[in-house]
Amino acid sequence: MSFDEHASLFMDLINVVLVDKCLHDMKLGKTGGQDELTAEHLVYAHPYLVVLLCNLYRFMADTGFVPDAFGRRLIIPLVKDSSGCLNDLNNYRAITISPVISKLFELILLKVCNCYLASDELQFGFKSGLGCSEAIFTLRSTIDYFNANGSTVYVAALDISKAYDKVNHYKLFSSSAGLPKWFIDLLLCWYEKLVVTVRWNGYFSFEFCVESGVRQGSSLSPSIFNVFIDLFLSELRQKRNGCHIGSYFVCAILYADNLDLLSASVSGLQRCLNTFLC
Repeated sequence: MSFDEHASLFMDLINVVLVDKCLHDMKLGKTGGQDELTAEHLVYAHPYLVVLLCNLYRFMADTGFVPDAFGRRLIIPLVKDSSGCLNDLNNYRAITISPVISKLFELILLKVCNCYLASDELQFGFKSGLGCSEAIFTLRSTIDYFNANGSTVYVAALDISKAYDKVNHYKLFSSSAGLPKWFIDLLLCWYEKLVVTVRWNGYFSFEFCVESGVRQGSSLSPSIFNVFIDLFLSELRQKRNGCHIGSYFVCAILYADNLDLLSASVSGLQRCLNTFLC
């Protein structure tokens, strides 16, 4: 099958039925972006709007072009502790709001490319049916197994929360070789147009470009980040420096941006750290 034929199969998946389904799956009652449009505007609009949106999304996927407005986002800082210091940046949590039409497109892309966005079974974050409890159970079971067999387990807990905001865009997309080319081209165009504005007490800042990190507030970002982190998990599996339970290999346990590296020896744990930090 040629590239054009392969790409056309994905184009056929973006149809009116899928757009309408994703539209009605959107959560209502959310704040609008800079254009002040919300999901309610789309849900309660004339049904022909779905046809127009479908044509727009198919054209974008076919050409790899994303309108400039899709890259504009609004950041609203929220105070974490009103009794704390209001001059402390760490006392604020930033909420990022994207245009609702781009949010709908993200949901459609998740449906169309779901099979390509699968991540390692040792990643427990951003997955339906999995969560912190399953990650803790896997960690506890591994330690209990080795302790019961007279061995220790050495663990290095890493907080990679900054990686979500600071991952290099070139490395992010070069790690996505398994994704369809049209999808990567679309993301490249999208990320080149990322600009944000901060709203505070009714006032807006100037726009500034975002040159690193995955898109905050995006439905696609968790899956794309998981695909990126999979590179490190694959390398750890190849070097096999983690813990072995029969045929099951536990080299690391990931829950979103929290990472635990495991090894039955100090030297093995150091090799795991070297692999991840280099």
